[in-house]
Amino acid sequence: MPTQVKTEKIEELTEKLSRSSVAILVQTQGLNVKDMNELRSKMRAAKLEFHVTKNTLLRIAAERNNMTGVDKSIFNGQTAVAFSYDDEVAAAKAVSDYVRNSKNVVLKSAILGGRSLNADQVETLGKLPGGKLQAKADFVGTVQGPLATVYGLVSAPLRDLCFVLQARADQLNSSTPAAE
Repeated sequence: MPTQVKTEKIEELTEKLSRSSVAILVQTQGLNVKDMNELRSKMRAAKLEFHVTKNTLLRIAAERNNMTGVDKSIFNGQTAVAFSYDDEVAAAKAVSDYVRNSKNVVLKSAILGGRSLNADQVETLGKLPGGKLQAKADFVGTVQGPLATVYGLVSAPLRDLCFVLQARADQLNSSTPAAE
């Protein structure tokens, strides 16, 4: 039977998972207090919430959020979670950079959009240039380019017909005979 404290922690984790855009799981086993405080300060600077949590409680919170695409094997070993509520790319970049420079911290996985990502996918996400807004802008540019071309091709005959008719109307109004 879960205790009141565990129940409250599950509710808190459920709420954080539902609000977060990404939750990145790391293993911090072997960190001393100084290194853990440094890690927490770097996560705060990157606008991430950082919590050490029990795997069972995090798994139950994911189940309560109907995250069926999350692999249950990510909930093993000592786990700390970095929650990001804004930019998934910036969060992945901040955590990946810290893990790369640390000897003890290991990137385990992440939960993004109700699915789990492995460590390599999180690092790839962190390598996207410019962050989330740049990725959106690139996507819009990729979609907009061909659409603008198609619009130009479809509207060109009607536009050209309008120009021809306007030129003929100007010619008739100018009282000069048509050159034939």
